[in-house]
Amino acid sequence: MTRKIVIDIETLPCADQKQIDYLIESVTADSRLKDPEKIAADIAQKRADVVAKTGLDGGFGRILMASIGVIGSDEIVTFASQEVDERYVLRGLLEEIYRIVHENTATPFPPTFIGHNVLWDLRFIAQRCAINGFAINKLTIPFDEKPWSDRVVDTMQVWAGTANRITLDRLCHALGVKSPKGEMDGSQVAQYFADGRIGEIIAYNRDDVRATSECYEIMHKAGMV
Repeated sequence: MTRKIVIDIETLPCADQKQIDYLIESVTADSRLKDPEKIAADIAQKRADVVAKTGLDGGFGRILMASIGVIGSDEIVTFASQEVDERYVLRGLLEEIYRIVHENTATPFPPTFIGHNVLWDLRFIAQRCAINGFAINKLTIPFDEKPWSDRVVDTMQVWAGTANRITLDRLCHALGVKSPKGEMDGSQVAQYFADGRIGEIIAYNRDDVRATSECYEIMHKAGMV
C-alpha cells in the first residue's frame, strides 16, 4: 500500500560568514545615488536582502525543523532543536520516512509526498542532505519529480494550476479549513528564531502539516486528486 506522507519544513538564512561574504561581494549601490550615506544605506539593505533570501535557497540556507504526518493518521512527528542542528533534523526525518514506508510490509512501495509547494521542500531537503553528507534515494526523497507525477501532490498546483500560485492561508479559507496563519507566517521564522520563540515556530510548522492534510483530503474527496 502506498503511504501518503505530508511534509513541511521551516528554514533559516545562511549563517556562515565566508558564504555570506561570497554572496554579497558583488552587491553595488544604485548608480543614481550620490550621497555617501544613502549609498552606504542602499548597499547595507541590499546585502541584508541577499542574505535573507538564502532561506529559500538549499545551497546556502538551513533547515531549522521539519514535520511529517501520514494521511489517515492524526499523528504529526516533528524534528527540531533549540539550536540549529540540521544534521539531527535530517537524520530524524530520513529515519521516520524509512519507518513509515517499511511499516507493516515486507514489500515497501514508494510513498506519495503531499505538501503546499512540496517540490520546493523536497529539493531543499535533498540539497541539504548532499551538503551534510547524507545519502538519499528517490524512494525516500523524490526531489526531481514533475508536478504531475504520482509521487507528489502539490496542493498549491492542484488547486491553482501549474502556472498559478495560491497561499496555504488563502486555500484554507476557500475550503473552510482552519488556517495555520496566526500571529506569524513563514516569512517571520528567522525573526522568531532570533527572538528565541522556537516553540511558536514548532506549533506553526505542525499546523502547516495539519492544514495541508485537511485541504488534501477535501480535494481528494472531490476527485481533484
